[in-house]
Amino acid sequence: MSLAVEMNIYPYAEKTESLPVCLRGIGGTEWQGYVKETGDNCWNKLLWCVKGRGCLNFDNKSVEISAGDLLYMPRRFPHEYYPFEKKWTVRWIVFDGYDLDRTLTQLGLDKPSVIKGGGLKELNRLYDKAMLSIQADRINGPLRGSGLCYEMILELHSLMMSEALPGSAVRNEILLPVINHIEDNFRRDLPVTELVELGGVSHQYLGRIFRQAMGTSIEKYLQKRRLWEAKHLLLETEKPVAEIAAMCGFRDPGYFSTVFRRAEGMSPAAYRRISQQQLNERK
Repeated sequence: MSLAVEMNIYPYAEKTESLPVCLRGIGGTEWQGYVKETGDNCWNKLLWCVKGRGCLNFDNKSVEISAGDLLYMPRRFPHEYYPFEKKWTVRWIVFDGYDLDRTLTQLGLDKPSVIKGGGLKELNRLYDKAMLSIQADRINGPLRGSGLCYEMILELHSLMMSEALPGSAVRNEILLPVINHIEDNFRRDLPVTELVELGGVSHQYLGRIFRQAMGTSIEKYLQKRRLWEAKHLLLETEKPVAEIAAMCGFRDPGYFSTVFRRAEGMSPAAYRRISQQQLNERK
């Protein structure tokens, strides 16, 4: 059980203004009262219940928030929350950032959500670390706090994915060996049937849970992993394009060039030339 926090801190450091993710406030109370936001709120909010019960109203819905529950409210969403009991203990952070809207959309965090009994051990650890950093170091603490805020956002995403995929622990047991096998063997011909055998489930089921967890198909993930390695080799070595293709699991250099051009909008040779020119201009 997390200890109650009875303070609100709104850290400021000029350097945080240029960060893609910026922690704007952090706090907590044993006596959370009534809060209403009309839709002009400019900060994203993450709030979780340590003890007691409260209610969240948004989008014509009412959700009870009790110990272990987490609510996430993006900015500009009207909402209100209030205690069901006199003593409602919560923790919260608010945050924004110049590139945050795009990041939240990519993570699927562009709508309000409530996670029931999500398991908040890691979130509380990051919260405690951010609170301590800000209190202990008024110069660099806000920067560290913003970094930890980003980790909390990623933890939120992880919790939401676990809730969206019932039996996620079992599914991860299937997927982790498959993903590790891809990482260890993508440089050679790697048929999907080999991954299906490793997963020990049907091709259809593995494909479905892979897409749910990774956001893409097995085939596209494998191709993107090979292209990522190819781009690294194009920049860091002088090896011929055909040799790089073979090193990254592409048996046909022509096919490699076609796939690369489709993904990057240019040939491998052009990518190498333009990237090296840009690198030289920065020096």
